[in-house]
Amino acid sequence: MPLHDIHYKHWTGTHLGIWGRRWVIAKNGLSACLQNKITRNLVVVCWMLGLSMSALLFLIGQLLVPDSLVVQWVGKFNPRLQEFARMLTEWLASHPEISVATTQNVLFYFFCTYLMPVSIFVLGIAIPSLITRDLASNAIVIYSSKAVSRGDYLLGKFCTAFGLLAMTWLGPICAAWFLGNLLAPDWRFFWHARAPLGHLLVYVGAGMVILSALALAVSAISNSEKATPALWFMWWILGGVIQEIALHTRPWLRHLSFSYDLRQIGLTAFHLGDDLKTAQDSIPIFGTMLGSISADTREALNNATLGGSLVALAMMLILGAWIIRKRVKPE
Repeated sequence: MPLHDIHYKHWTGTHLGIWGRRWVIAKNGLSACLQNKITRNLVVVCWMLGLSMSALLFLIGQLLVPDSLVVQWVGKFNPRLQEFARMLTEWLASHPEISVATTQNVLFYFFCTYLMPVSIFVLGIAIPSLITRDLASNAIVIYSSKAVSRGDYLLGKFCTAFGLLAMTWLGPICAAWFLGNLLAPDWRFFWHARAPLGHLLVYVGAGMVILSALALAVSAISNSEKATPALWFMWWILGGVIQEIALHTRPWLRHLSFSYDLRQIGLTAFHLGDDLKTAQDSIPIFGTMLGSISADTREALNNATLGGSLVALAMMLILGAWIIRKRVKPE
């Protein structure tokens, strides 16, 4: 008589589909990323910045409350700032359907742009947890033996990078938009601020997809856990250096920087030049305050090089897909 019952028994547990396998890959990858203390601290920093943005929107909304502490505090400013605050308050109160959308559009563009480098840095730290370690340990063979296709594996890893960016970029921004309008003196701010929400979703959503795909490609280049993060950070830093040099030599070289290309998508999505002109026309003193902005900056705000950026990003993604196809395959 055998020690164990070897007869067939019907499975009575929960059946998980293909998305269950993909979710396991994504969840384990995200857990591995969050084991790094620096990553966890930066996630907290991003959410603290989101709360700070909510507080700023709350303070702007309090300008519409006559007896609020913000109004009393503004009264202690110098005459020029008092005049600016008074005109801003009048503009917010008289045309909220325009002023709220314009103000939040400008604020959320800069918030998205300033939060992007933090997200890129966090993604660079997490790059070894994507594909690099699996290449080093031949885990691709193990995944293949578990009826997980290469597409399922890559989708799970893509979701790992995308989820990390959601924690450091999209999540704090959406939370700031929701809390800022929730604390506004008039809940119609939600409706007036619908356009900035759409713009930030386009900008950040496109950026998250592109950065996640590029991170997968860089992670697949080598099986060294030191080489792939170094390559990511070198590409990012050198791209910023090339931007300044190319501005006075060959402008097309700026598109070698993926961060520059993503900012062009943001400028196109937010139409920041139109918003600044609207604010300048509504608050004349605002035009004087913007007088220090250089002509090159104004030109960049009004004429984003979207076409070149899309071509450059498409070429980067095609090259990245080729690298992944060559490197990520069972032996």
